[in-house]
Amino acid sequence: MPFLQYFYVFLWVALGVLCLLIGRKQGAVGFLLAGFFGFMVVWYGLRAFAGLPVFEGVWSFVFRAVLLVFLAVIVFVWYRGRQARVNRDPESLPHDEDCHCEHCEEEHPGENDT
Repeated sequence: MPFLQYFYVFLWVALGVLCLLIGRKQGAVGFLLAGFFGFMVVWYGLRAFAGLPVFEGVWSFVFRAVLLVFLAVIVFVWYRGRQARVNRDPESLPHDEDCHCEHCEEEHPGENDT
């Protein structure tokens, strides 16, 4: 199924370009995802166009290790950005129905009393 291998390469390219386009809005996470998709383009391209066995043997463990590193870094950067946003604007987080914070009491006075 060489068509499917080529399709994956073009899929990763499309996702990488999309992440670059929206990376300005998403910040560092968008650019990290674009880098991740760039890695996937190269890895799948080596298999599809060069015929290298990159999903067999030691190369499969290298692939998995790189995926885990990308995942850890992207989650870490996303979490730090989220924490910074919460510290700047606590009201940006969703609130529960029985929330008694200052923002909810000002917005809906008396509704949350039980």
